[in-house]
This record gives sequence, structure tokens and C-alpha cells, in this order.
Amino acid sequence: MRSDSYRPLKDLVYDYISRKIAQDELSAGDRVPEPMICEALGVSRTPVREALIQLASEGYLENIPRRGFRVRGISHESARELYEVIGPLDGHAAALAVPNLSEEDLRHMRFLLDSMDLAIRSRMLERYDGFQREFHRMYQERCGNRRLAQLLEEQDRAFMKPGYSELEPEAVYEVLAKANREHARMLELFESRDATGLEAYVRDVHWSTENARYNVW
Repeated sequence: MRSDSYRPLKDLVYDYISRKIAQDELSAGDRVPEPMICEALGVSRTPVREALIQLASEGYLENIPRRGFRVRGISHESARELYEVIGPLDGHAAALAVPNLSEEDLRHMRFLLDSMDLAIRSRMLERYDGFQREFHRMYQERCGNRRLAQLLEEQDRAFMKPGYSELEPEAVYEVLAKANREHARMLELFESRDATGLEAYVRDVHWSTENARYNVW
């Protein structure tokens, strides 16, 4: 893996702004302070503008003429549309990955599943999010279709942070526990090499549009 020193400055700025949004330092409706970003990262205005334009093109920011960029957030409709797109893509990637996953890969996915469970019980939301993203990346990277994996990576950027604002704190972890039971079922299907059942389960259950409301922010 390349170190950050070899990454384009635009990508570093993109990640920096994404983290600010994920950590609630920038919320829906907030303006993105370009001068502060330039100073914080020690970069010129050019890569900052490039990152902002990319984020706007992907729907996460709104470009307001003469007023700069502000955080758009994700509406109920946008979240539902994302689920309708990601479900079939992720299900197909999972099915394609079935013959490519080694026993070591499956053991690592089991480790990630257990780690997610521990993070939920320990009320460590950020740790859970990191483990679940790695769980999905495992099979997406093994699907054998680079374009499909890239499409999924691009769509995943929409979920910079979960939208649990309407839930009580304990209800949040009930939602995560349900999601992890789905991860467990997915792993069972991977282990049994049931590509057909896995594709349908990921598409219709794990990415059910009923769950889209948890990604509204």
C-alpha cells in the first residue's frame, strides 16, 4: 500500500473533510472553511478546491455561488436510492467472491465478525464501523471485478457517518446488533459456498430499503 506521501494532495484533503463530517465536526448545513483546511494541512487552495468539487459532484456538498461549499447530508430519498443501487452491486460482488475466498480469508472474516460483536457490546461505535467496512471490503476485493469493486468503494463514501439522530442511544446498538446478525448469516453462506443464496440475502435483506432510514443525516 502506498503511503500518504505518495497520494495526491486532493485525496488527502478529501479524506480530511470526510473525517470532519464523520466525526460531526461538520454537519448538514455547515459551510466548509477552505482557509482553515489550507492552514491545517499546509496545502494550497488548489487541492482543497479539487476535493470540494469532487465531494460536491458526489452529492455530499452543495456549491453555493459566491458563498462556497456547505455540507448537504443525506435525505430519506437519497438513502433509499443508495440502498437500491448498492444492494444488487454488493450482492453480486459477494457471489463472485465465493470461489475466490480462501480459508484464511474466511477466518479473518470470522475475526472481524467477533470484533464487531465486541465493539457493539463495548459501545464503541467507531470501532464497529471500521470493522464492518473491512468485512465488506474483504469479499469486494476478492470478487475478481475491479470495476465493480471500485463502484462499491465510491458508493460507500456516501456513508461518511450513520444517521442515528432519531434513535435513543441503546436503540443504536440494537440496530448494530441486528446488522451483525446479518453479517453472521452472510459468513455462513460464504462458508457453505452458496453463491446464489448469498447474493439474494445481501441484496434483499442486508441492503433492504427499510434500513435506509439509519443512514439519513
